[in-house]
Amino acid sequence: MQRKGDFPLFRTIVDIPSPLRQIGVEERHVFLGSCFAEHIGGRFAENHLRTVVNPTGVLYNPESIAMLLRGEEGDVVFHQGMWHSWLGDSSLSRRTEEDCRSAVSEAQGILCKALAEADNLFLTLGTSHCYVHKVSDRIVANCHRVPSGEFDEVELTEDDIVTGLNEALISLHEQNPRLQVVFTVSPYRYAKYGFHESQLSKARLLLAVERLRQYHPDWVSYFPAYEIVMDELRDYRYYAEDMLHPSAEAVRYVWQRMKDEWFSPGLFDYLGRWEPISRALAHRPLNPDDPANAAFHQRTQQQLEQLQSDFPYLMYNI
Repeated sequence: MQRKGDFPLFRTIVDIPSPLRQIGVEERHVFLGSCFAEHIGGRFAENHLRTVVNPTGVLYNPESIAMLLRGEEGDVVFHQGMWHSWLGDSSLSRRTEEDCRSAVSEAQGILCKALAEADNLFLTLGTSHCYVHKVSDRIVANCHRVPSGEFDEVELTEDDIVTGLNEALISLHEQNPRLQVVFTVSPYRYAKYGFHESQLSKARLLLAVERLRQYHPDWVSYFPAYEIVMDELRDYRYYAEDMLHPSAEAVRYVWQRMKDEWFSPGLFDYLGRWEPISRALAHRPLNPDDPANAAFHQRTQQQLEQLQSDFPYLMYNI
């Protein structure tokens, strides 16, 4: 048990490896993967860092992520009055086939442009389990409530994961040599597979990520979000009501750990100035006509204008 002074911390602290390159304030970021990519990527976006998060929706298995990175064209299917894409979630679903294909094409265009410009690509892997559509014989990112009999459930091996992602990442890095790839593994536990099998699935993901990191040690790294939640936050207080998803507090903690260990001094300075302004902008006074509120609003506006002047490439649409 670690101690600070004479008081036990009652937890273990996860070692976070030093980043290959600290995350800078001017950099561009792409987040792809499971809901944890949404949470941490969402924090980047909320703080007006130049970020694209899951343009085709949440992705759970590594092969669907690899297919998207390779720019593959997925088919669409009509079910329950809507057209759906096998490449993404319901955010791409539309009432007509033409609109659905257009939404998919637009999302892929956003991702392609973002990857060409990105400094950092964060990939969050959720599970090694996936579903193969029997008719097309292709892995789908989302089943869209199509009857389960139309799919075969398969389990990707460590080799499957490495092969699929490695090909995609090598191609991306050749096109954008400054791209750094950061893997994370989602701490969400897949109870439907049983907790033992869920752990085995996470182990396959972790082993595959480690091999990819060893293949490309100069531009592939790993941030231990999974370990932080499993070890540092080993308490159900840090889980949502379903006791499977990490809570908002757990997400905030992981975000803080990343800030402390991986952010550059310039980015840390920017966030230190923006976050109190953000809270002030969200403040709703009890008495809007109070002169003190007008003065508070004026100070906040002045601080915002100064920040917009210092970081014009970040502080937009406020």
